Amino acid sequence: MAEELTQEELLSIAAEACAAARRAGAEWADAAVTRSREIAVELEKSAVASAETISSTELSVRAVTDGARGMFLLEGVTRENAVAAGKAAGELSRQGTPDPDFVALPGPDPVETVGGLYDPTLARLTVDEMAGIAVSNVRAAREVAPEVILAGSVEAHRAESAFVNSLGVTRVGLATRISAQMSVVIRRGDDVGSFYDFDVGRRLEDVALASLSAEAARWALRFLGARRVASKRMALVLGPLASFGFLRSLAASSNAESIQRQRSFLVGRLGQPIASPHLTLVDDGLIPAGLSSRGYDGEGAPRRRVTLVRQGVFAAMLHNSYTAHKAQEPNTGHGSQGGGIAPTNIQVELGSRTAEQIIADTEEGIYINAGGLGANPVSGDVSASVDFGFKIERGELAYPVTNTMVAGNVLEFLRHIDAVSRDCRREPGNHLPTLRIQDVEVAGSG
Repeated sequence: MAEELTQEELLSIAAEACAAARRAGAEWADAAVTRSREIAVELEKSAVASAETISSTELSVRAVTDGARGMFLLEGVTRENAVAAGKAAGELSRQGTPDPDFVALPGPDPVETVGGLYDPTLARLTVDEMAGIAVSNVRAAREVAPEVILAGSVEAHRAESAFVNSLGVTRVGLATRISAQMSVVIRRGDDVGSFYDFDVGRRLEDVALASLSAEAARWALRFLGARRVASKRMALVLGPLASFGFLRSLAASSNAESIQRQRSFLVGRLGQPIASPHLTLVDDGLIPAGLSSRGYDGEGAPRRRVTLVRQGVFAAMLHNSYTAHKAQEPNTGHGSQGGGIAPTNIQVELGSRTAEQIIADTEEGIYINAGGLGANPVSGDVSASVDFGFKIERGELAYPVTNTMVAGNVLEFLRHIDAVSRDCRREPGNHLPTLRIQDVEVAGSG
């Protein structure tokens, strides 16, 4: 029955679950129903290992009484079990510990319509077509290096959603997504080179998946012959994939919940410089076709564009309804129904030089093509291995490195950013530039 429900029926079921929570004594309630269909093709050892279609309908009901929350999750939704789930959530909320900082759920404010989130052609893709994309990646990688070992996945997703709360909020959504992730290993004797790459979009026009593995294989070849480096302080140049992970973790750390609970290295720093003036960082969940775009968040609240860092100054936090009321600040629309706050699309103000020029201007350093810097979210301390890095010597990528780590503190790294590239890798809604960070502790073994 779940697969036959229309969007209007999904909305009606959400409303009934919400009403059941209120009848059970909850002061506030909301409910979300999502029907999804996913095609997933897995590659292992350069061959298709599995291909399947997964369909599901899920319900989540949240109830709040005196600030205490009750939550009930359900798979395989019918009207009867949705009402039972709402009742259970309402009863759970009455048994919880009151929270005086809770004020209210979001009201029925208007939301912005965001285009480009649904592609009907993508929604009609078949398992055979997705498997064809996976097989074409095997061929593309072997054209670069016949001995390549390829693993990865190709996935297509379609979802219809409905959301209701007891204050009169009603939201419906329709979205698609397609993605591929490819990991390449090349062995030549005792030497191993590896790399990974991905592509993802809301629409078929936003991706080029058929030969994604070829670029990953070319980089894997470049990582053959890795050498050790001496330990010393030097520049760190983050390529697009590495810089995106670094900046997205900064955006995640700007969530008001962690800061209000004194669990973030950004505690007490709002309105203060935390980075060099080269860095301006924006969270924008309203970009058409953006990977994390939607007009409203998981609580049904309107999303807002937020400048998190403006020319190095920590300018704003990300809020959900709870933290916004607690801080008496506007809700930025970054909440989830189950609690928590997360960034959406990340955009960086670009600089004046190309990535190539930034590298050419670096006398000595480490270039990190991909990988995270792994900052502790509370202290900001960083201790991370360099898995896909090159030694920079006299402005050139001289050779790949092995057994290398970087250490320091994320605030130190932010203050030492002295270049942001004007060119960047673009994933829908997101800018992935190249960054240079001066004077970083590099631990090698040479």
